Amino acid sequence: MIAINDGQMTRIRPTFWLNGTTPGWFQTMGMQLRSGRDFETGDRVGSRPVAIVNETFVRRFMVGVAMAQRKPSEFWPTVMLTVNLAGTRTTVERDVAEALRRADPAIAFTFGTFDQLVEATATQERLIALVSAFFGGLALLLAAVGLYGVVTHAVRARQKEIGLRIALGATPSSILRIVFESVGLLIAAGLARGAAGSLWAARFVEALLFQLAPRDPATFGGAAIVLIAVGVMAAWLPAYRAARIDPVAALRTE
Repeated sequence: MIAINDGQMTRIRPTFWLNGTTPGWFQTMGMQLRSGRDFETGDRVGSRPVAIVNETFVRRFMVGVAMAQRKPSEFWPTVMLTVNLAGTRTTVERDVAEALRRADPAIAFTFGTFDQLVEATATQERLIALVSAFFGGLALLLAAVGLYGVVTHAVRARQKEIGLRIALGATPSSILRIVFESVGLLIAAGLARGAAGSLWAARFVEALLFQLAPRDPATFGGAAIVLIAVGVMAAWLPAYRAARIDPVAALRTE
């Protein structure tokens, strides 16, 4: 990539994660290659470089590297060893520990299951999801309370009008329809603005989504249904009260 700043071109190196693996790692993890081959024992320092990349890397950079042909000193000081159990966990852990101590008596290591690894990897994402769900629920509650207050105020402001309609023969269902028509306009306006803002902001949360498109129609549709349901529930009590207003008392109200 190349950036132009004050008429000068600057080459920007793209950033990506580089993992060092050994032959058989993908099979151990239960991963299948879409094309090409796995690393082999002959892929060592000095041989022809080979690489394995994921589909996201291909779409973004078209080329990429995840090599097994690097010197041990070029890797990070912490190495993860993945083992496919061929016996009991206790036996395998003991054998692996003995092999590691023979290779380097000063080495420090810990054991864990694949589920624990996934749990630790997803901790940040899970925390963000919980915080987002909390604030989303709080926003939904505040919206419901606000809508309830707006509808209640609107009913009180039109109390004489509603009382007069009832005195002239309006049925409770017609009063409910009048109130909910006004509420429907508020909900529709809120959904339109919310959908526009969500479509614009969806790109900022794309990296946090797993197997879900940032502009998934089902998600937007479900959110709209929830908001409509909450709006109807918030407006139901003021509308119910409006349909049962005493016309005499309402017309006497100053």
